[in-house]
Amino acid sequence: MVTLIASLLVSSLAAIGLAKPVVKCPVILEGRVPLNTTVDTFDTSASRFNPDFVKGANLTWFQIIQFPSTAPSKFDLPINKAIEVTIDDRSIFAPGGNAQIGFRRADLLLGNGSDESNIGVKTFHWSTKQDRFAKLNLTHEYMTVWHETNDFSANQFSFNTGLLLSDTSLDKSLWKVLDRNNNVIWSTKIAWDTWQNFAITMDMDKNMLQVYYSKGYDTLKAVTQLVVNDNSGGGQFHVGILKKPTETKTVVYDGYQESGIFEGQIHGGIFIEDSAGECISL
Repeated sequence: MVTLIASLLVSSLAAIGLAKPVVKCPVILEGRVPLNTTVDTFDTSASRFNPDFVKGANLTWFQIIQFPSTAPSKFDLPINKAIEVTIDDRSIFAPGGNAQIGFRRADLLLGNGSDESNIGVKTFHWSTKQDRFAKLNLTHEYMTVWHETNDFSANQFSFNTGLLLSDTSLDKSLWKVLDRNNNVIWSTKIAWDTWQNFAITMDMDKNMLQVYYSKGYDTLKAVTQLVVNDNSGGGQFHVGILKKPTETKTVVYDGYQESGIFEGQIHGGIFIEDSAGECISL
């Protein structure tokens, strides 16, 4: 039924001239979800993401992923659909049996840490939309997209919202792009009723990045200049939800999380493209 609804939405968009492929650069890693994908695909090797990580102990992606009844994002048109990543009280990742009880998280991994997305100039694309029936609690800090180094010691960039643990003075209803040193380099208000589209170009050799943004089906535009950033360390592209605790000392292993939660984030248009020669899909 959800696939049928998504197909009808694509047809409606086609009728007004929006359902046109807009990706113009070589795609290095593909995270967009075809219309005929079933939820159980995410637990198999057929998934475009790692089927094993990152999720609560003993949970399957079948229990986490949903297909929302919403029009596709601009980069999903005309043959892909949105997905929703959800978290609840069970969303406690326990690597090696060491439960990260400070977090509630479920994040899809694109790439293996040593693939072609970690060399040259690459642009990381994603779109996000809000679920009014599974809203984030913005008194917490969230990461919903980030690129983590292979040694897990840092993020080259992260996409955050809510009340930042490091700076509670910032408006909690802003999306914030953070550099490797956790400096906020750009922000914008959360839109509650439409897609928001983001891209970050990383130049691995020159250690620079640049942020692009648009709403709905508008063309992406640069919203920062080139920003100096340490892009070393390789790593993987995470898309999902990582909810940090309040009242915490270690962040990962302690702190306060409410019980009885159900929160979601709708994602779409996930892919990494080769931006050699300044090629960027806008």
